[in-house]
Amino acid sequence: MKIFFDETQKERGKINTNYSILRDSLRSEGLEVEVYSDFPISEKSLKCDVFVFACPDGSKLGKNEIDALSDFVEKGGGLLVIGNAGGDRGLRTNMNEILNIFGIEMISDQVKDEASNEFNMPTHPVINDVKEHPIGNGVAEIVIVAGCSVRGSSKMKGIAYTSPAAEPPNAPVLVAGDYKQGRVVAVGSYRLFSNYGAGLSLRNNRTFAMNIFRWLGRLETGKTPSVAVKKETKIDAIVPPKAEPVTTEMKPSSIPPTPTTADPSTITQRQPVAVGDQNVLQEIERLRSEISEMREIIARLYSDSLGYLQEMKEEVRSMLDYIRTKEG
Repeated sequence: MKIFFDETQKERGKINTNYSILRDSLRSEGLEVEVYSDFPISEKSLKCDVFVFACPDGSKLGKNEIDALSDFVEKGGGLLVIGNAGGDRGLRTNMNEILNIFGIEMISDQVKDEASNEFNMPTHPVINDVKEHPIGNGVAEIVIVAGCSVRGSSKMKGIAYTSPAAEPPNAPVLVAGDYKQGRVVAVGSYRLFSNYGAGLSLRNNRTFAMNIFRWLGRLETGKTPSVAVKKETKIDAIVPPKAEPVTTEMKPSSIPPTPTTADPSTITQRQPVAVGDQNVLQEIERLRSEISEMREIIARLYSDSLGYLQEMKEEVRSMLDYIRTKEG
């Protein structure tokens, strides 16, 4: 199965940066994942099974592009549209023009929950109303970060809903459904798929994300487990570098020639290593190990700092999106 992640619409989610863990997870299942950059989008260029808009920002599709995407789905393609708080209005996009064809609409709001959320942040609501569907297999709860709600027609199914105490209450944040020969999914939070702190590593977000792609590509199997896993292993965005092994190989020019006869006079007796020398070697090994650990710590701190900066940037952007939504 081949998946294209569009980058013609100035998407916030990019598979070579903040979506790299998602990219690697998909590839680990044998799926082809590529950046799509052909502009404008056309029927001839849509040579994939699943096409993804990972939160376009300040860009709008042309009519011919919308027609090409509609034909792509009608003929069996899978389409994933990922939004953010504020929907089309906040992002200054027209994703609803393509979604409306399939009976879906991204709402220009922001989902918040004062009672049930992650990090004590209402804009990070915990969603535990997950309906029976292949996308919900193995999913007990997810976290929607700085997201909007999504509305679907009777032919489209809401998969995950906010709580009765949330704003808006009992509202779907992901809608999915079949359209002619193809399938469509719309989800209101692009940061659900992100590498950083508020993303794939939260609750069952990674399982949820992978299920979306399996379903769109018709790879889903099995039934919903009777007991869903509540927590998942946290995924690190960057693997720290390992210490390079020390080589002890000798160059050919430095290797003495092998004697042709076993002349005892040519054999040099090996000198025993003194106790002091052994202590020095042990100290060198200890220092080498500590240096390796320090390198790993520095790499991890660097990775975390980049993640935190990205999170702060995204929080500011989400606040601006929300303000634009309120201002109308």
